[in-house]
Amino acid sequence: MLSLLFQRVGGQSAQDKGGIDETGPYVAVENWFQPLHEGRAQCVLGVYAESANRIYLTTEVEVASSAPSGPCTAERDKPNTHSHFILVVDGNGRVIEDWSQWNSLFGLPHAVRVNPYDPEKHVWIVNRDAHQIHEFTHDGTRLIRTLGEKDVRGDDDRHFGLPADVAFLPDSSFLVADGYGNSRIVKFDKRGTYLSAWGTNGSGRGQFRVPHGVAVDAQRRVYVADRDNRRIQIFDENGRYLDEWPDIRGIVQVMPTSDQAVWALTGTTNRLLKYGLSGALMTYWGTSNTGRSFPGSLMAPHAFSVDPDGNVYVADYRNHRVQKFVARATASRDRLIGSPVK
Repeated sequence: MLSLLFQRVGGQSAQDKGGIDETGPYVAVENWFQPLHEGRAQCVLGVYAESANRIYLTTEVEVASSAPSGPCTAERDKPNTHSHFILVVDGNGRVIEDWSQWNSLFGLPHAVRVNPYDPEKHVWIVNRDAHQIHEFTHDGTRLIRTLGEKDVRGDDDRHFGLPADVAFLPDSSFLVADGYGNSRIVKFDKRGTYLSAWGTNGSGRGQFRVPHGVAVDAQRRVYVADRDNRRIQIFDENGRYLDEWPDIRGIVQVMPTSDQAVWALTGTTNRLLKYGLSGALMTYWGTSNTGRSFPGSLMAPHAFSVDPDGNVYVADYRNHRVQKFVARATASRDRLIGSPVK
């Protein structure tokens, strides 16, 4: 079994020579992301690829492009530091929209999502440090609604505690991974009315330590990236515990795909991993760097997304960029990330 896994992961035929399979079945597009200001780089937290030519980013703060890889926290309070919390880029990595009119709302824009069941394609931003969730129109010109009270932390039906992610069910009801401060999943109907919540702090079944990501598969099963417990927990849509997949260090995001698989991103091992629906590890790719990045290397990646053309985008947080990965012409299909479940 182990040798079979290495055959899948290596992806090389017997006549190939050299190489260490750093980016698996993909090629990283070098210097793809073009920050707004020359000589600057961007600490990217969230990414959502609506199409190959419209990719939403949530970012924290600018740093010097010459800055070594590492945390962005120390840069926040430096003089003349710019923050561009919500950006939209095109297929060439150029910024086409900067939603700076909403800058006063944000503490830290932790994640960006588009409800796949919404014909108007509203954009949702998880505003972690302000304890809020925002829904915007597709073009960002209007704020449709806000859940949570700004800068007020709580664990009742009207407050959050450093929320981390949001996911949608086919009826447009939605789930919030809440989050860094609370240890629960909160369910709302499509109008934003509170329905239920489950989870407490701990390591038992149905308990969480930083529920960092949440996603829903085609059978309406709910996957939670239980980061500090190093596992994925699985529930029905009402919070009934179904299963868990252990030993996934640094798990930050889960994405069920239409080809009966579940992909996960880890910010500790700097890998994207493919699991079968039973939880068996099928393949993985990704490599890390220390100090200085190189094309395709990752350092504390925070989110990933796949566009309808199959291109993969990774919010490469501590390398101060978002990266675009394009499938190799010779790539085995079973190593490519499939389209997200809708």
